[in-house]
Amino acid sequence: MTQYAAPAKTNLLALIGFIAAFMIPPAGMILAVFARRQLDAPGNAESGRGLARWAMVIGILGTFAQLGFFILWFSVFFQAVG
Repeated sequence: MTQYAAPAKTNLLALIGFIAAFMIPPAGMILAVFARRQLDAPGNAESGRGLARWAMVIGILGTFAQLGFFILWFSVFFQAVG
């Protein structure tokens, strides 16, 4: 009978970082960096490199979008007040 190898366990930080990148982009980006360090460690058999990579990309883009939003909001706010 043929036995199949169990699928590799997904890195928990990569998964949490991917989810957090949509809600709190800077936190997702930081968690993704830590996940990539864990995944790149010698002897680590976990999967999740793609999740960590996309969490970094989404975290960076989301952070820039949030910064742009806050700059625009403060600009409109101070024009209305002043």
